[in-house]
This record gives sequence, structure tokens and C-alpha cells, in this order.
Amino acid sequence: MAKWIFNTNDANITLMAQTLKISPILCEILANRGVRTKNSAIKFLNPLPGYMHDGSTMAGMTEACAVVLDGIRGGKKFCIYGDYDVDGITATTILHKGLTGLGANCGYYIPHREHEGYGLNIQAVEKIAAEGLADILITVDNGIAAMPEVSRAKELGIITIILDHHEPPYTIENGIKTEHVPNADVIIDPKQATCEYPFKGLCAASIAYKFAEQLYANAKKEYIHRREAIIFAAIASFCDVVDLVDENRIIAASGLALLNNTEQISTNIGLNALVKARNLEYNNIGAFEIGFIIGPCINAAGRLDSAKIAVDLFLTEDVEEAARLAARLAELNDERKALCAKFVEKSITELQDVPKLDKVLVIYEPDIHESIAGIVAGRIKDAIGRPAIVLSQSSEGGVAKGSARSIDAYDIFFEMQNNKELFLRFGGHKMAAGVTLPKENIDTLRRRLNETCALTDEDFVPILYIDKELELEGITFDLAQSLEKLAPFGKANKQPIFATRQVFAQNAEIIGQSGNTLRLTFRTDSGRPIRAVAFNSVQKFSEKLAVSYSDAVVQGFLSGRMRNLTVKMDVAYHIEINTFNGNSSLQLRVLDFEF
Repeated sequence: MAKWIFNTNDANITLMAQTLKISPILCEILANRGVRTKNSAIKFLNPLPGYMHDGSTMAGMTEACAVVLDGIRGGKKFCIYGDYDVDGITATTILHKGLTGLGANCGYYIPHREHEGYGLNIQAVEKIAAEGLADILITVDNGIAAMPEVSRAKELGIITIILDHHEPPYTIENGIKTEHVPNADVIIDPKQATCEYPFKGLCAASIAYKFAEQLYANAKKEYIHRREAIIFAAIASFCDVVDLVDENRIIAASGLALLNNTEQISTNIGLNALVKARNLEYNNIGAFEIGFIIGPCINAAGRLDSAKIAVDLFLTEDVEEAARLAARLAELNDERKALCAKFVEKSITELQDVPKLDKVLVIYEPDIHESIAGIVAGRIKDAIGRPAIVLSQSSEGGVAKGSARSIDAYDIFFEMQNNKELFLRFGGHKMAAGVTLPKENIDTLRRRLNETCALTDEDFVPILYIDKELELEGITFDLAQSLEKLAPFGKANKQPIFATRQVFAQNAEIIGQSGNTLRLTFRTDSGRPIRAVAFNSVQKFSEKLAVSYSDAVVQGFLSGRMRNLTVKMDVAYHIEINTFNGNSSLQLRVLDFEF
């Protein structure tokens, strides 16, 4: 069982409910998220474009627009230098469409993940210069740390503009923090200390959208690609896992609304083709469909082939070409899923045979494709509950490359910083990192990380943050509908979790193709039934049964013959509306339980 922590706040919930004229339960959840004033609550519950901040106030925006518009008038060549993930691909698409819509001679360059790695590199800069691909180079989703690369571009006579959302590099001396940024002609990055823009958390695609919008405003022309730019920025916001608050919440909500407008489907031919290739429907696309179906297909191009496929898909105006490229992305993602499943299953099986696991798992799988190492590390971390570093054989001789994923209680980047002499390259943050090191240092890294690891058994227990404890009788369809006002859900705005103690569960059934989904029926004091599902929970349920019931009861449940079993449980869950064949009903999605 996970550790349950109940959120508390000191807000006047009664007054909030009276003022806002909404459910007290909704008010309590808002208060848990720090939304305490009438104005902030209205903006949160109504994430409208009119509440967005003025893009012209972003540091560098005015100067960058002037350089670009002068360049277009002067017939200069533009090259957008993006990145191979969803954020970089969609940002490149937004900028390319924006610039060409204003008449710019514009191309793009996406580095190859395996051969070039992340960000601007000297070889690419020299190639762009030698082939005359750019008079003006615009980096997006990278560049803020590319000091030597930008200097080289300037030496070669290329005007350079940086659009980035990452933290600028810095040093701290005598307690004073000093940022070190490239000598680009213009830098737009809200995370710079000198930028007074009120919201710092935008992804690169959202910055690209705001930049393109400002370009058109300054050019006094209608931004004809605004609709699809907002949709792409929303897709990137979900997939780059930015905090879904403030402008990010507005962009995510607006993008979903535009994407699901049944009267006018997406105007992007490539996105239409991808939605069709994945058998999705525009009136039923939410955060899950973007994060777990559309996004992985876009990412798969950069992982197993070239991200250029995805950019070409979103830029094409040819329906047949779009269908071909979308099918290729779907194929690559299926290949990626198969590879991940193979190595996750292999690694977890091997770990289950280890008598005593390391606190920090360092796994070397020479045959794993380095582009999926991060996904595999994340899956292992989720399954085992420990920090995991997955390394593969690099194309560089004698070198291993990989990714790390951590748990809340362990700062993986800090620990790597303490062992930086073991690495050729590393970077990241508290929860995730990318690493390159000589193979002979792998065992030393494993030993050092575990010798200094202060994690306890308590730290390996997953945590559920409960928004509110409810009585079963209070769970209604109306409450489920009101909770949808808090969507879209994501980082910093998680779907609310509730808990109820000592409820009676009846009719425990095994459903689903995998045979590991549990369907339960709870009954309120008045006898009203409430359906619940618990994914990946059949084994746990049968193990709990075995403690208090006979083998015959357990076997009856596992064979699907048990229909009138009643057990008393404590449950933690989401409250949802389940729609099937046009019919909607109340449903609980159980996250954890204890008999």
C-alpha cells in the first residue's frame, strides 16, 4: 500500500463556495493548489485567452521581431534550428509556418539524436554556413547554453536569435549568482534573470507561438496560423510536462478546445493524418490521447529515425504525403513500444532474482537503443520504486550512454555532480538526467552512488497525496461533472485524489484483455451502487484475499466465478465520468486499497 498524505489548508471553504457559487469540495481542491483569491479562482476555472500576458513584454521580443522583419524585407535566408522531441518539433513547425507566412525564405535543421546529440553543435553551424542555408539562424528549444557554437556562428557572419525555455547556465561566487549566456544578437528566454515577463514556465512551442503572434502584430498582418499554433503549443505543453498553471493552463485548455471543435477540425493536414492513423476522434481527444498516443508517435521519429519526418508531416500540404508520413510515425512508435517492452521485461525479471537490490539501480544493457534508455529507466523506476540509471553501448568506442530517472526523495543530478569526474558528459535535473561515461567507470559509479545513498525503506514507499476524504454517499454524477472544471490535468494540477474508509466492495470481477483489471461495485448507505475499476490490481487483490479467506474463495475469484464476494476496504481513487456507446455514468478509478 502507498503512503497516504492528506492535504490540508486553512482557507475559509464556506466563504469561497458562497463567493464563487461552486461546490465546497471544488473549493477545497482549489485551496490545496494555492488558488485562494476570487480573482485567481475565476481565472483558474475559466482559462480564457484574454487572460494571457502581453508577449511584447518578454525580454528580447521587440528586438527579435525587428531583426526578423528587417531580414524578411531584405530577402535574407532563415534557418530554424530545433530539437528532436515533441517540444522542439512543434516549435520548429510553428516558427516555420509563421515566417513563411510573412514571405520569409526559411528552412529548418533538426540535429540527429544519435549522431549529433542535443542542441546546437559546431559541425552543424559550419555546415549551415558552408551551404549558405542561413543569414539568420533562430534556435528554438535550445541555444541558451551554446556559448562556443553561437560564437562560431557569429564568426561565420550568421545573425543568431535564441528562443529557449531552459535555465541559463550560471556560476555562484561569494553568494552572488551570475548568468552566462551566448553572445547571440538577441535572446528570448523568460528564465533569464533580466526578463521581467510574469510567467517563466512556458515550453519552447508556446514561446514560438507568442513570438510568431508578435511578429504578425508588428507586421500589421493577420496571423492566419494562430489556430494550429495554439494546438501545437498545447500538444507540446502536455508532452514536455510543464506546470499546467497560468498561461500553460490557458494554452492547454484552448488547444484542446480547438482540437476538438467538431465543426472545424485541425487545419493542419499532417496532424489530421496522424489522428486518423491512430484511430482517434477529434471530439474525444484529451490529455491522455496527446500524452500517450499522439506525443509518443511524434517523439518516435527522433528516437529511432529522424525527427525531420515529424516536421515534414506537419509542414506538408499534400494529403497523400501526410498519410505516408503519419503511417511511418505510427510504425516507428510501435517499434519503439516493442523495444521498450522487451528491455523493461528483461530488466525487471533479472532484478526480481537479485536477493538484495541496490538502493540506486545502475543497469548496463549494451544492446538497448540509447534513445529509449530514458523510457526504460522510467518504467523500471515506477515498477521497482528505486532510482534507475539505464546505460547502453554508445557508437563511440568504449563509451556508455544512457539516462537516469529518480524518485522524489533522491536528487539524481546532485549525486552525479558529486561524481562528475566519472562522466564525459552529463546534464539534467533532480528527477532525470542524461549521462555519457567510459564503460570502465560503470561499476565505480554503481558502488559510489550506493555507498553514499541515504535512502531508507520508507523512501521507497510511493506517496499518494489525498485532496479530501469523502463519504461514499457524497459521490455523485454532479460532483464528477463539477470536477471536470479543474481539467486539463497534468503537472502542478494533478487529477484530484479522494479517499474513503471502510467501504464494502461487492462483485469483484476480473475484466480486460490483460486479465489484470479489477472491477468492483461499492454500495452507499442508501444502497446506491457505484462502479469502480482498478488497473493492474488483480494480483494484489488476490493476495489480500488469501490472508483472510479460504483458497476456494481465492480460486473462485481468479476463475471469474465469484460474483457475490463482499469485503471491507479503504480506497483511494479518482472520480470520473465513463462514457461508452454514448452513455455516461459515474465511475471511480481506484489507485490504492487496503482490506
